[in-house]
Amino acid sequence: MARGASRDLTAAVDSPAAAALRGALELVVVVADARARRPWAARERLRSGAAPLARRSGESNALWTVFGPTNVALHALSVEMTAGDAVEGLRLADKIDVSALPSRERQFTFGLEVARCYDLRRDDAAVLVHLLELEQLAPEDLERSPLGRQLVVDLVRRVRPTYRRQAAGIAERLHLL
Repeated sequence: MARGASRDLTAAVDSPAAAALRGALELVVVVADARARRPWAARERLRSGAAPLARRSGESNALWTVFGPTNVALHALSVEMTAGDAVEGLRLADKIDVSALPSRERQFTFGLEVARCYDLRRDDAAVLVHLLELEQLAPEDLERSPLGRQLVVDLVRRVRPTYRRQAAGIAERLHLL
């Protein structure tokens, strides 16, 4: 459906706002491909579909899409995290600056996915740092996020004694202990 809507928009309107909307639709397909365990298709759609539209639209929030080069980069990180490639995900994350994004949700998702990449590597100190940042950024989102809650539970189960108090503190504040 998203692919068809994007094609229809191409024929109807050519403007930066239309490019942002088309790009947002392309990202829906990217997420679907990544979740269906087709990371190669998701990467190709990012490269050939979303990235050119992001260059056309620039950083924008046309029709509340928060679409642009940064959001495309965030989705590239998401594809790698979903595929289990923590090294590539973290490499991509190092190049992304989310501070100017108008969406706290996108900033939160970025931090959560970075935490998950560190979790895949069993780098508990880094997971803890990112969870603490997420708790400051959006405590209610962390409390309601299935992935965030799972990261906290897993961290409490395996954390070294050095970090146990901080990990338990997050778990208690999220009502997981």
